[in-house]
Amino acid sequence: MKKTLALTVIVASALFAFMVPLRAQQPLGVCPISVRTTADCPPEGCGVGGDAELNKMKNRTEQPSNPEEQTLGFIRSLRQPRSWTTGQDRSSISTTESRAVVVTAILTDARASGRETVNCRLPGRANNDFHLDLASRRNDLRARSVAAEVTPRLRPEGWTFRKLDAIGNQKRFVRVTGWLMLDTQHIRRPLVRSTNWEIHPVTKLEVCTLTVARCRQGEGWVNLEDFEL
Repeated sequence: MKKTLALTVIVASALFAFMVPLRAQQPLGVCPISVRTTADCPPEGCGVGGDAELNKMKNRTEQPSNPEEQTLGFIRSLRQPRSWTTGQDRSSISTTESRAVVVTAILTDARASGRETVNCRLPGRANNDFHLDLASRRNDLRARSVAAEVTPRLRPEGWTFRKLDAIGNQKRFVRVTGWLMLDTQHIRRPLVRSTNWEIHPVTKLEVCTLTVARCRQGEGWVNLEDFEL
């Protein structure tokens, strides 16, 4: 009897240990009908196939108190794992994802994202991200770009897509502040860019209104919300 009970406990423990990581890796389910605005959308998002742990990183709203001044080259040099599972624990990259940076670069393109699980698959630009391509030179191909994402949870009045699209078309010099984040969703399905490390979310964006040389000296920067086309 004691041997049978002991064996039962061992088997149950083994099954529990096996099931816990599987449960953690279950994709998100269908969004409830009660989610109608970004305010209703939880940090983990919702929607079939989504990654709750990744979405929580994308949906951060903390303002960094002391961002590091870095370059696009630094972001490109960050190491990336070769594989990643939906829902995987992010502790292995948490040291880097806890860092905020400020970089100066050329904004070469801005695109409005469609429905995504991070924003509970809500429609419309007001509820979705603006994707920015940052480059070192105006003629760099997209394959050399570093991505930055403006999210609806951290988007002051005046951060309009129309304004960002115009700045991208003009290929203006910008200064971007935000959190480092690894877009693990695209490790297996890479996008055309230089790295899966992003600035996501963007917490501050400034536009150079003078020459690049003068802006590099600290002059001529205007916050995006105050910038006029």
